[in-house]
Amino acid sequence: MSGSGGGGGGGFFDGNSTPCERLIFDAQLSSPKEAVVALLQEQDILPIEMLSIGTTSVVAVLYKDQIAGGIASPAVQRLRQCMTEGYKFKALVISKNDGQVRLRVSGA
Repeated sequence: MSGSGGGGGGGFFDGNSTPCERLIFDAQLSSPKEAVVALLQEQDILPIEMLSIGTTSVVAVLYKDQIAGGIASPAVQRLRQCMTEGYKFKALVISKNDGQVRLRVSGA
């Protein structure tokens, strides 16, 4: 008998146990900056940086030194830990639909 059990979220992220050098996950661009997002195209590769804004440290996706937005994913905490340890990451634009941008985050 066949059936489906639901579950299964896909993606590559496995909690905090994923080694930094193998951390890969899909994410949504959060708080997108409209003027910058308008310039993005599928297959663009964007750097990810930790920036200090006031007293807060944020993980930001950049496009030509401008903030495109942040990263919305359960994996962002692990990403932040890895970046604190000195690992570099990039985001590949895998789709763009109006202001919604899907990213694949991986090591740079």
